[in-house]
Amino acid sequence: MPSLQVAKEFPDGLFFVDRSFARKSMPKSLCVEADPSGNPIASRDVTIDEKLRIWARVFLPKGKNEKLPVVLYFHGGGFVSFTANTLEFHVLCESISKKLGALVVSVNYRLAPENRLPAAYDDGFAALKWLAQEQGGRKDPWIAAHADLSKILVMGDSAGGNLAHHVAMRAAAEDLGELQIKGRVLIQPFFGGIARLPSETNLQSPTSLLSTDMCDRFWELALPVGASRNHPYCRVFAPDLKAQLRELDLPSTLVVAGGLDVLRDRALEFVEVMRECGMDPELLLLEAADHAFYVAPGSREVAQFLDKLCSFARGIFVSS
Repeated sequence: MPSLQVAKEFPDGLFFVDRSFARKSMPKSLCVEADPSGNPIASRDVTIDEKLRIWARVFLPKGKNEKLPVVLYFHGGGFVSFTANTLEFHVLCESISKKLGALVVSVNYRLAPENRLPAAYDDGFAALKWLAQEQGGRKDPWIAAHADLSKILVMGDSAGGNLAHHVAMRAAAEDLGELQIKGRVLIQPFFGGIARLPSETNLQSPTSLLSTDMCDRFWELALPVGASRNHPYCRVFAPDLKAQLRELDLPSTLVVAGGLDVLRDRALEFVEVMRECGMDPELLLLEAADHAFYVAPGSREVAQFLDKLCSFARGIFVSS
């Protein structure tokens, strides 16, 4: 029997020409102790749901005795690839924790195709509620001592940006008690639809980490079986969802788009529709940024992003 031809290789999986996918193991980045002379951010892993194998990596700035804002972070990967301990996301969350002086909880949610959507949305919302549960976050020494649950920022990149959007939508429709989401940050959010937007056809660099074909492959693996890209998990602004947006009290929103990203126009469409629905999202358009620019620490685009993130967070937390 001939071997399958590989179309695209990711660190934790292989995509084949026949559009199938095979997962492979990848090394786990280790948690670290804080070192004020070097890395002032400590990290450790915590279990959220042992049965479903949901866990999180928590990042804490050392030397902070006061309560800190909480960033609930969701990593990217098309709902199919990567984990909270992927090195690039570990480094990014360290940078966020350091820049904001915040406690970052990076959630490891279930992946497709083994667990298709809405599994990731369910896991993300479960992680949010876990923060305040007596047998959950309140038992964790870092969260109990340092987390200010009245100042939560829900954040994610790519598929994690999609996840952050859906978690915030669900949260806005429920009474979460002391948990207060003050803002959300969607970095190059992974949205889509059957009809193509210009960036999905015009921005097809062979050096890009993401192509329109790869987007389609991810959606085929992540959406419920038989669903098209017009499903509301993907095309988040179907007409009936616009009406729902107008009714919900959503938190302040920052959308980050890359000028060279195939998902650029999806992010711009998201901002435009939010404004049509009476909201006032902030937009950071990094003209020279391709998809996943944030995995290159020290770049000009990452510095611009972190500066904007800091000013956005300062505004929503100081005004609360």
